[in-house]
This record gives sequence, C-alpha cells and structure tokens, in this order.
Amino acid sequence: MMSEGIADALFYLTVATYVAASVLFLRFLTRGKGDVGVLGPRLIGAGALLHAGHIVIASLVLRRCPVEGIHFPMSVASMSMCVAYVLARKRYRIEVAGAFVAPLALTSLLASRFVGGGEEPGARIKSAILPFHVATNLFGVALFTLAFSAAALYLIQERLLKRKRIDGVFKRLPPLDVLDRAEHRFLVAGFPLLTIGIVTGTLWARHVEMGAPGEVLRAVFGYVTWLVIAGVLFLRAAAGWRGRRAAYGTIAGYAFSLVVLMIYLLRAPQPSAAVADEVEAPATAALALGSAEASSTP
Repeated sequence: MMSEGIADALFYLTVATYVAASVLFLRFLTRGKGDVGVLGPRLIGAGALLHAGHIVIASLVLRRCPVEGIHFPMSVASMSMCVAYVLARKRYRIEVAGAFVAPLALTSLLASRFVGGGEEPGARIKSAILPFHVATNLFGVALFTLAFSAAALYLIQERLLKRKRIDGVFKRLPPLDVLDRAEHRFLVAGFPLLTIGIVTGTLWARHVEMGAPGEVLRAVFGYVTWLVIAGVLFLRAAAGWRGRRAAYGTIAGYAFSLVVLMIYLLRAPQPSAAVADEVEAPATAALALGSAEASSTP
C-alpha cells in the first residue's frame, strides 16, 4: 500500500534526522565543536515533525490508536520528549541537553519498531483505562528524559569545574544553578503524570494475572521509580537536597523507569506481528465457518 510506504519512508527519515542530531551534539560534547545552539535544535525539531507525520500515517495504516499497546505510545513519547526539548530549550537555556534527548529519542523510536516479544494482552485487560495508563506513564517519562538530561549535564559541568577546565565545552554549557533548576521543574511537571500512571495501574492490576514474573517485575520497578522521584522532590523541599545529590537521584529514578519500559517492550508483540494476527484472525474464522457449513451439508 502507498500509505504504508509513506509511513516507512517517514520512519527512516526520522531516524536519519535523529542520527544527524545525535552525531552533532555528541561531537560537541567530546570535541567541543559543532553548532548546537541553532542547527542541533532545528534538527531535533525537524525530526519531531517527521516523527509526527509517521505516527499519524502509521496509526491510519494499522487502524490503531496511537496510545494503544506499548509500541505506539513509546513512539509518541519519543516524539514528545523532542517537542518538550524544543519548547523548553530557550527558556531554560538547555540547548546542549539535545546531546541526551536526540540519542534517547532515536533509541526509543527504534525500540518501538524493532523490539518486541511475548503476547498481546488479552481482551479482558483492554479498556479505556489501559491506553490512559500507558500514555500518562510515557508522557511522564518524556519529561523525566529532560530532567535526566539536565542532571547529566549538571554532573558534567561540575566535573569540569572541579578540574578547572573552564574553556571549550565548559563555556557553552549552562550554569550549574540553571541546570539544577531545570532538572527540578521537569521532575515536578512529570511527577503528577507518573502518579496517575501508578494509580491507574494499581486499580487495573486486579484484572491482570499478576503471577507472571514480567508483571511482578514491572509493578515492582514502577513503584520503585515513583518512590525514588518522590524522594528526590521531598528531600529537596524538606532537606535542601540540590545539586549533585538531586542529580544522582534523578538519574537513578530515570534508570528505573527505563527498566519498566524494557519489560513492557519485551513482553509485547511487534506492531507488524500484531497487524498480521488481526488480518489472519478474520480469515481463519471465515475458513472455519465455511468448513462447518460444508460438513453440515447432506
């Protein structure tokens, strides 16, 4: 189908754009060279536009809601982190955060397409609350990606400062207080979404067979993620946790959230396989019906 070819073309154009942005930003971090103030954000913005086109056309081809399952929502979250970066970069002066946003968006996009296994959730655990649960978690992860980027840049900047390397990359990184403030605000924005995801997941858990190791691990790491992020925010407000300690806590919480995503992906079928099953099921049913009618004919 032509629309399927267009969706594939947009997918690979998005991948190419994210790769170009990743190379540009990583070249800056490693060598201190590259136009990360203008060209880098523009590449990420262009990638987000191509990504949005791919999501719209692919959802029409597959006849599936973009927040159903895990693969589409992960792709949407990947695009969302790029959009959030483009919108926030000037206000928080975090252009260099693209060095983490672009590779993570690229990785998420590729994983949403090529990583998958296990079985599709049964019909009894599909309802309106499930897409809402997945979407809120993944949009929260998108914001946590920006918080993670700011935290990682904080640690890089602090390390350069301690080594008194105040030229090259150091001059083009945001000040420590700017990075610390940006990290906190992204955490505050993403935490309510994570909380909603945890609550809806808990309410829905009674409809799911929780004996499977994957389900148990997913629940455990989900709660750990919430506790770590909540702890970072609470300790910042109550005990003045800022700077390096808050950065390490943010990175730890983000790492746990990635574990949850990987568990989701490894147990979910790839989109192409799911579509094949949907197409094959009606044909199998029709064949079985035809055989039954033939056998009943005298």
